[in-house]
Amino acid sequence: MKKYTFALIAGILVLFACIGLGRFAFGMILPNMQADLGMSVTEAGFVGTSNFIGYLSGLLFAGTFYAKLGAAKLITRALFTQGIFMLLMALSSHYLLVSFFYFFSGFFGALANMSIMAYITQIVPREIRGKAVGLLTAGNGLGIVLSGYLVPYMDLLYSAKSWKISWGIFAILTILIALFISSGLRHDNPHSNQMKISKEPYFEIFKDKKFIEIAGLYFCFGVTYVVYVTFFVLASIDKWNISSNLSANFWILLGFLSLFSGPIFGILSDKIGRLKTLSIAFLIQSIANIIMALNVPASYLWISAALFGLSVWGIPSIIAVHSAETFGMEKTAKIFSKITIIFAIGQIIGPIGAGFLTDLTHDFSYAFGLSTAMTFLAFVASISLILKNKNSLSTTK
Repeated sequence: MKKYTFALIAGILVLFACIGLGRFAFGMILPNMQADLGMSVTEAGFVGTSNFIGYLSGLLFAGTFYAKLGAAKLITRALFTQGIFMLLMALSSHYLLVSFFYFFSGFFGALANMSIMAYITQIVPREIRGKAVGLLTAGNGLGIVLSGYLVPYMDLLYSAKSWKISWGIFAILTILIALFISSGLRHDNPHSNQMKISKEPYFEIFKDKKFIEIAGLYFCFGVTYVVYVTFFVLASIDKWNISSNLSANFWILLGFLSLFSGPIFGILSDKIGRLKTLSIAFLIQSIANIIMALNVPASYLWISAALFGLSVWGIPSIIAVHSAETFGMEKTAKIFSKITIIFAIGQIIGPIGAGFLTDLTHDFSYAFGLSTAMTFLAFVASISLILKNKNSLSTTK
């Protein structure tokens, strides 16, 4: 692992910026933003969805940009530009304008995120690939932890406009990280720029049964995890009537434990297999979501946040590795970007769908109930694929 130290540190920082700050910290500033801009829950969901539409748009170009520019140029330029658009968001005073800039933040965040995941998957050997990719996702947790501490502090100092200050700080950090990694990453993997652009029609892979299986699992995760991270703080305050400071403590616990979810599930997947590990992660996610759906005491939120944090980043890292191993290393960026397109569609549906359903029912329970059903469906599907693969091996023998 020592050989890949800088690449892994850079990867953690990239995910910390483009996903941890650029996406998940949004859930922490959302209550203050909603109050300041006078948004309904549906409108708040629309802002989140605009980011995911941008993310989906970015994925459509990610594989081509990766092949043409190479990992270093694409990651640093995308991350720097994302920071600029985040800064413009902080200067905006209408939810539609915020949504417009958040769209472009999502676009460039997708380029940075997909590229660093594909890059690390390519350069590390198979026996430590799950561990390495899982380690990157600690960056997501760091972003959640930082927002959990910083946002409530800014709320105390600046009250109604505090979300602008917090988001501006996150934007500047993103720009600084892009500048920091720009020189070191360039020389880490000189052959990464030599990826071949596939000659097959763009949508040809969508006919592949294995692709559909992996993408289906990732779609379920895309819908459900984004509902959780977008509305967890808002639901905690609204449904259980707890203070924003206490909800921040739940958020910090979630973020802290999520630091370990990628490495833990990555190592586990190296030992027992990718699909078995995915099934365990989806089962844990189901329990975390059903707690949010039920009318249980507020103390149960500690359990929900802990279970969600412990399992959440295991899923995307395993999906990335499983995709690379299923379709071949030379197609990593292309395949993973297309699988992530399905995932991104789920992310688009999640926030606005959950926001509309909550406005309609005046209760977050229904949104989290649907999330529970989807994560449990993914758990059952994972088990089915394991049994199917076992039967295929038995038949072959």
